[in-house]
Amino acid sequence: MNDFGIDKDSYLKTAQKFGLTKRELELGFLKVSGFSNRRIAYMFGISEQTVKNHFTHIYEKAWVPGRKEFQELFIQNE
Repeated sequence: MNDFGIDKDSYLKTAQKFGLTKRELELGFLKVSGFSNRRIAYMFGISEQTVKNHFTHIYEKAWVPGRKEFQELFIQNE
């Protein structure tokens, strides 16, 4: 499902610089792997709105405006 060829080790190496929580790290990896908010919500047994709230916090911590820019952080560091 990983559209961008980002492996978990390189993702964690970059993502941990942003001070993300364990849950945020998990959700962020699924997002950069190409999963939708709906699918992530189903996998974790939480609402889609909760997933959106998590991503608002993730993007703020990473200083990016959205999903595309968040994914680019990991593509650039490959």
